[in-house]
Amino acid sequence: MAKRKLLSLPYRSKLILVFSLLILLTATILGSITYYQFAKSSQLRTKEYQLQLADQMNRNLNRYIKEMQIISLSPLYDQDVLNTLKNHQVMKEGASLPPASERVKIWRYISSLIHMRDEIKGIHILANDGTVFSNLDSNTVLLKVFDNKSEWIKEIRQADGGWIILPLHQPNYYINRKENVFSVARLIRDPATQKSLGIIKIDLKQELFKEILSNTQANSFIYIVDKHNRSIYPNNTRTMISDSLLLQIDKGKRDNYTKTIMDGQSYMMVANTSSYSGIKIIMLTPRSEIFSEVNHLQKVLVLVVLLGMIVSSLLGVILSKPLVGSIHKLRTSMREVEKGNLSQRVQIESGDEIGELGKGFNHMVNEIDRLVTEVYKTNLREKEAEIRALQSQLNPHFLYNTLESINMLAITQGSLDVSDMVSSLGKLMRYTIDHSSKLVTLGEEISFIHSYVMIQKVRIGEKLQYREEIDPSILDISIPKLILQPLVENAIIHGISAQGGTIFIRGYRKEEKLTLIVSDNGQGVSSKKLKELYESIHSPVPIASKKYHGIALPNIHERIQLLYGKQYGIEIQSEVNNGFTIQVVLPLINEGGKKVEGSTSH
Repeated sequence: MAKRKLLSLPYRSKLILVFSLLILLTATILGSITYYQFAKSSQLRTKEYQLQLADQMNRNLNRYIKEMQIISLSPLYDQDVLNTLKNHQVMKEGASLPPASERVKIWRYISSLIHMRDEIKGIHILANDGTVFSNLDSNTVLLKVFDNKSEWIKEIRQADGGWIILPLHQPNYYINRKENVFSVARLIRDPATQKSLGIIKIDLKQELFKEILSNTQANSFIYIVDKHNRSIYPNNTRTMISDSLLLQIDKGKRDNYTKTIMDGQSYMMVANTSSYSGIKIIMLTPRSEIFSEVNHLQKVLVLVVLLGMIVSSLLGVILSKPLVGSIHKLRTSMREVEKGNLSQRVQIESGDEIGELGKGFNHMVNEIDRLVTEVYKTNLREKEAEIRALQSQLNPHFLYNTLESINMLAITQGSLDVSDMVSSLGKLMRYTIDHSSKLVTLGEEISFIHSYVMIQKVRIGEKLQYREEIDPSILDISIPKLILQPLVENAIIHGISAQGGTIFIRGYRKEEKLTLIVSDNGQGVSSKKLKELYESIHSPVPIASKKYHGIALPNIHERIQLLYGKQYGIEIQSEVNNGFTIQVVLPLINEGGKKVEGSTSH
């Protein structure tokens, strides 16, 4: 009966019911497993993190204590300190104070030890007669103490020269006797006679621990005790750790981890004991904080289940059979359009949103078909225009023939300078317009330089001088086209165009490489400008320079490295009024593209 009623429900109701049950069942199973695993993982992760954190804090504290115990040894190597302490061995009657000269000398010595160490409250050297030498002034520390039977003094003497850690205590040399300090101390013994001369005591501020503990979680309670479980941190009797907790730590010593109850609240307690100093760092973390993320996850899971129920109801309402059928038709038509069938149209009779989508789809396909046709026709027209433009370009041979006619006319009329200039211009144009090869021989590039310099000399005059010293054996070496001409142009424009000068090109083999040097004796550049040029050349991002007419030094350097590798390129040198030098390093490659073997020469 129940089954019949269930089957008789409307399709949308059955869809809503099925979706809701699936989401509820899946979310319950997955949520329970996730909650349990996450809770277990969170507790284990927190435990490992706290143990590592306590160990790291103890390591940092050990490093600092080692520095302090090294400082406590320093008086043994200062003869002035030892001599001063020898003068204060016997307790005398009356309250005689040490001379100012002794106090100043020891004060300077202690100040050198405490320099740039704000965490040190004070360093005190106590002589056997009760005299106190300190870096602190007399308003803070007594210059003389008469009680040499304090517990902490006994503990130092019992160590017999070894360094010790003193937990929180109240030294009798402070004017404010209620002040608790944590100290590193040692008995000072005469290196020659091993006789006790006094005590050095380094009092540390609580800020030391605050700095070491600064990376810990704010919601953890941290306690530090010595090997006798005496408190070191915090400096507050109301927050000191109880003996019962210390007893629990000793019982759980094997893994340094235990659970405890304090003031009705459950805590995770971890401890780390230093094998070097015996100091024990204890961390108490509320379990409520550990499981805060787990509890948050639980709330999120409940919220997800509720949202899933709502979504399932909405999907059941929306996904009815007619709707599914209309969407299927629309999807099938879209797939045909994706294949390129722009004649595809969808037929949906309904007037609802799906029907509007069908109409929009049909309109979109019509527009796409029209635009594709128009774009195709436009591309054809553009290609035809490009062809006509190419056909209408000036024929380079016509230009060369024209220059040759001008040259012959200049010769017949006796204008030899004009003839030379036109010939050089023709060579320049043939060399630059020829796209048949990106590599030329060094000889061809030098010949191109000759033509360029000849034209520039006509323009500038005898102020421009040109010299070259090229090893004849390297003239057949292949180099990138138009490598040297921009460097010569740069030398003319920026180096010698104003006052004149000489351009000198050298070429030789060096260490199986081709070295070309373009230099001028012009005005040079400042060190600041040279640095800017160097950075632009070696910048990972090429920097275009308007000063070099689009062919900047960085472009030449990058072009060489792209062709041959990072070990090749250009280097620059210059000084103000002392010329500019550019060194180009290229591989030795012949016209066949093979590396040239040969001895070094220059």
